[in-house]
Amino acid sequence: MRLSRRELLLGASALGLGCGESPPPKGPIPVTETLPGLAASAHRVRDGKPQIRVSGVERVDLLIVGAGAAGVSAAWRVARAGFRGSVSWLELGDRPGGTAAMATGPSGEFPLGAHYITLPSPEAVHVRLMLQDLGIIQGFDAEGRPRYRETDLCFDPEERLYHGGRWEPGLWPEAALSAEDRAQKAHFDALTARLTQARGADDRPAFSIPLARSSQDPALRALAEQSFADFLDAEGLSSPALRAWLRYAARDDFGAELAQISAWAGLHYHCARRPDPATPLGTTVLTWPGGNGALISALLKKIPYTPRLGVLVVSCEPEAEGWRLAALSGDAHVEIQAKAVIMALPAHVVSRVVRRPTPVTAPSAPWRVVNLHVDRLPAAEGVKAAWDSVIWGAESLGFVTNTHQTGDFGRGPATLTCYEPLSAGSPDTSRADLLKERPQEAVDRLLDELSSAMPGLRDRIIGAEVCPWGHGTAIPSVGLHRVGALDDAARPLPGLSFASADLSGMSLFEEASFHGCRAAEEVLLGLGALTDPRLAGPT
Repeated sequence: MRLSRRELLLGASALGLGCGESPPPKGPIPVTETLPGLAASAHRVRDGKPQIRVSGVERVDLLIVGAGAAGVSAAWRVARAGFRGSVSWLELGDRPGGTAAMATGPSGEFPLGAHYITLPSPEAVHVRLMLQDLGIIQGFDAEGRPRYRETDLCFDPEERLYHGGRWEPGLWPEAALSAEDRAQKAHFDALTARLTQARGADDRPAFSIPLARSSQDPALRALAEQSFADFLDAEGLSSPALRAWLRYAARDDFGAELAQISAWAGLHYHCARRPDPATPLGTTVLTWPGGNGALISALLKKIPYTPRLGVLVVSCEPEAEGWRLAALSGDAHVEIQAKAVIMALPAHVVSRVVRRPTPVTAPSAPWRVVNLHVDRLPAAEGVKAAWDSVIWGAESLGFVTNTHQTGDFGRGPATLTCYEPLSAGSPDTSRADLLKERPQEAVDRLLDELSSAMPGLRDRIIGAEVCPWGHGTAIPSVGLHRVGALDDAARPLPGLSFASADLSGMSLFEEASFHGCRAAEEVLLGLGALTDPRLAGPT
């Protein structure tokens, strides 16, 4: 008999974690660094363009630079449009995905960065079509709401919080709070519920994903001119518990503190997600053992082009019939002449490769991601297992467990992907510290924090990998989302379009994907090759 997913989950939870077994003796934890040398390679552009001596020139109709979420989405859109010209694709890293990449360990795939997306709202037309192509959306109900493949929906229990010496369900410690804490949380919830449904004078949603579909109403965008911390002060929301909960959310999406982001951005986190799932399980999250790397992998199987890895683009110059790019592939010098180019790179990299007036762009936050491979999860007090586990008041954001989607709650090996935005100091200082840090130091510091919530964790670890993201997420700083502030960063040049999540000032898969689709449609229009309706064009 085939068990339902919920029956499988309940049965797995009943087994508990650890089962009272003594862990085997452990030696030193083997620690490695994932993506070694990537920063050093990228900094060759920052430190000055090397002289390029080229013996020959490759010619191509369309060149895509970058194979992160934006570049992969651009390639998907080009292929879906049935483009018949020649396409070349370059990527600096040793794997596609960028900050949505994944790797494989003792328990299978695990994320190196982004690990979920929320169910797309109706405005995210491009994401819904992409998920249909991948079989994740399997149809629509009579009211036009998507039906999702169950294995892609986050299994229950979704979240747990370590507070007061035990794990509790959810991320808000309701039982331990004062009446004032609860009253202020209710006030904030009422505020965000109203703004979630609000529309501006242009009849667009006040907040939307993708951001390009959000209202441009100046009265709403005035929120971008003050910090989120100042907004909360003005609302009388001073509860330490509420501030801690909101700080977690700000660091989770943006890698930044409440005083570093605008009120518009802080509210966007809570008001922009309006999924309308036709699912009885109630989750609003799509996730996979490999995180968003699974989406990247699935999209690559739909795309007839393969990115050439380990290639550093150092310049992109206009010429009579398009663009000429110089690049390094190892020690080999490469030059490519392209009729059109999609530059799917972070804005701070583009500014060193393409000559144009410097546009307003988002600053970026450094992150440390540590993957802990364990032979089994240790026993814990309270809620026994969840996909996302958070320690109240910790500097790290907790961890996700890669075996959760299989229904395996502690019966075998697993990988805990632990996230920490380095938001305490300035981004530049934290970035420099991150690059100097030894991987073993990062693992030891993390284990000191996790061990109080998970006694015996050190004895269960069989290996660890540290992934330093110097430019992990865009910081939506004060002023960044005033009307028109980001327009120049995304404005194309003749035959050259730009695509990355930071063009939205928010590092979400949906934003990267939107800009990838938009850039693809712009260059296809320029080549006279767009034959189907636009997914990411002007409204």
